[in-house]
Amino acid sequence: MYIIVAGMGRVGSTLAKSLSEKNYDLVVIDSRKEVCDEIAGELDALVLNGDCTKVKTLENAGIEEADVFIAVTGNQELNLISGLIAKKNGVAKTIARVSEPSYKEVFESLGIDVIISPELVAAKYLEKLIDRPGVVDLAIIGRGDAEILELIIPPNSEVADKQIKELGAKDYVIIAIYEGNELKIPDGNTELKPYDRILLLVKSESLDTVRKMFSSGEI
Repeated sequence: MYIIVAGMGRVGSTLAKSLSEKNYDLVVIDSRKEVCDEIAGELDALVLNGDCTKVKTLENAGIEEADVFIAVTGNQELNLISGLIAKKNGVAKTIARVSEPSYKEVFESLGIDVIISPELVAAKYLEKLIDRPGVVDLAIIGRGDAEILELIIPPNSEVADKQIKELGAKDYVIIAIYEGNELKIPDGNTELKPYDRILLLVKSESLDTVRKMFSSGEI
């Protein structure tokens, strides 16, 4: 997968490092030369010093070949403009950061596929800690070592029509199952059915293995 990330602030640089470690084809863009010089020594990626709203910069980044374009600069207008340019150049998935959550619907109406707001996420996280102080957040439990994975069970999967206790899970736990619009908390006797949408808590190091196992039917 070919990914372009524009904006190497805290959000962008953290994301870029994670993507680089997973060996994606990666290009990063930032308007600050000193930031580009610093991050060039940290990433296995093409680092471009330039304006992400300039067509020439995006062409140099290979925008026409990109699968995903992510704009997370500190300026939401730049994120929108560059995301729209990316969409115009045929990028299948565009992601843009907004600093003002009320602009989310505007960005979506203009064609940006995914809108992210770190400020809104942080606010909701703090609200949850206040409203539900007895619930320990999964991110704290895992310290970054676990992730939530969502999958739909294919009809030809080996896990289909099996009870959870038959799977012998080691590096993952099935934490929820959607049967239509109904959410169920499973136990060992719960049977997995074709087309069930399931949520799994997976060790980060086993993410690819578990995803392949459920999609290919290899247990």
